[in-house]
Amino acid sequence: MSSANPLFPVLSPTLIKTLKNYGEVENIPAGTLLVEAGDKQHACFVVLSGELSITDPHADDSLITIHGPGQFSGDSDMLSSRASLVNATMTQAGEVLRIGHDALKRIISGLPEASEILLQAFLLRRDALISQGGHGAKLVGSRYSADTFRIREFFSRNQLPYTWLDLEHDASARELLDEFGVAPQETPLLLVRGRTLYKNPSIEAIADCFGISDHRADVEYDVVVVGAGPAGLAASVYAASEGLRVLTVDSAGPGGQAGTSSKIENYLGFPTGISGQELASRAYAQVQKFGGTVAIPRHVSRLECTGGHFGIIFSDGERICTRTVVIATGARYRKLQVSHLAEFEGRGVYYGATAMEAQTCQNEEVFMVGGGNSAGQGAVFLSKVAKHVHLLIRGQGLESSMSKYLIDRIEQTPNITLHRQTQITELYGDGHLEQVTCRRQNGETFTSKTAHVFTMIGASPCTDWVSSCVALDAKGFVVTGTSLKPEHLTDWKLGRRPFMLETSLPGVFAVGDVRSDSTKRVASAVGEGSICISFVHQVLGG
Repeated sequence: MSSANPLFPVLSPTLIKTLKNYGEVENIPAGTLLVEAGDKQHACFVVLSGELSITDPHADDSLITIHGPGQFSGDSDMLSSRASLVNATMTQAGEVLRIGHDALKRIISGLPEASEILLQAFLLRRDALISQGGHGAKLVGSRYSADTFRIREFFSRNQLPYTWLDLEHDASARELLDEFGVAPQETPLLLVRGRTLYKNPSIEAIADCFGISDHRADVEYDVVVVGAGPAGLAASVYAASEGLRVLTVDSAGPGGQAGTSSKIENYLGFPTGISGQELASRAYAQVQKFGGTVAIPRHVSRLECTGGHFGIIFSDGERICTRTVVIATGARYRKLQVSHLAEFEGRGVYYGATAMEAQTCQNEEVFMVGGGNSAGQGAVFLSKVAKHVHLLIRGQGLESSMSKYLIDRIEQTPNITLHRQTQITELYGDGHLEQVTCRRQNGETFTSKTAHVFTMIGASPCTDWVSSCVALDAKGFVVTGTSLKPEHLTDWKLGRRPFMLETSLPGVFAVGDVRSDSTKRVASAVGEGSICISFVHQVLGG
């Protein structure tokens, strides 16, 4: 057992004795740097005597905490090959138990008592590092810059702590630019570990800097799951926990469309609700707990079938070989049919309503477009910070598309106005969104000043990469199981019918929102991802 503080527990002597079977005891002089920010696959250290200080090099080596005897270092990055965000220095000489990266993974997967304590502490520490603010890399950029938004979104989705200095509203932003001789037009500027500068970096450069992408191209996987939303993560957890060699690939980060939900209140087991990002980050940790591999950000350009085995071809030409495939690429929100939309995306038009977007909506007018649960959740969430939220729907009511609890919440929130049979027809602004024009079905129009439009309308499946390989319905969603008709199976050579969730290509499955006629809910997506792996086993077993 350990002490009561789950964030910084003190391990019992009995548990430390067990852990010694997995590591090496070392005498460490004072002043020794055991972990430096940027180190990948770094060790976990259990302090046996002395003190181990954890500091943030991104914030002038400010002290985060001091581990004393019985305490241990590390956070959620210990589960993967991600680079350390902090420095760990022995500030008082003593003994430590060094547990290497591979040994730690064996402990996490094989010692339930230790795993519970370590995992809980690792996850809570990362949450605290993010929620406290002031930690991690510094990002200087305009709230009206699509590139700034792109980088902020990647940090947020991948649970990377960072400090955003708003060029328009934060005096220290200009001071930092002056210090490094960077002009405002060269932003966004990313400062890593207090010394490395990136001017408008690509997502791939950021991922490489923080060691996020983690996969090998020289092995054959049992299953590759493309997409890390709820369906893909569920499939990955079950595949990894059952001993399959699984690779999970996503172009952005864990969560998918559900990751943009501010609060999911009708998911089983979370009576007070859980954000989409929190649910995704915990599922992501589960995949790694069981030994799964996750590659982010990796864009899959096509699926290749070669004599019974499959090739996953990335946009850079890299090829991954796998025996089975799970398509979990989900769907993206449809775009507003208005002119000049592209120039305002990331500059006032957004496709998710999380805490990140809410930062820029304080006491301002907000427009939410959509009548589904995601739009309802977003409207309620943003109403807590916005001056007013205008919810626009094309239909006459919400009853056919939104859960009753959300409809009630909207009706009870005084600063949410529901505009029925109304749509946005024009967007205006100089460099960023400044106002919109809306039209009601009766022809009446009105114009309103706003810098924030959130659009969550309909769904367009992400199936371009498999369109030449598997049968799709008229809307582009993947057809599976009993829904496959004879005309879909002209190339089917097996003496059996396709399994439930299997596509027209044997060994390739589809789960979640990308699947034709699926229920667009997190719970059903998780269920499909979990069930799918039983059929993967049958394919692998011949």
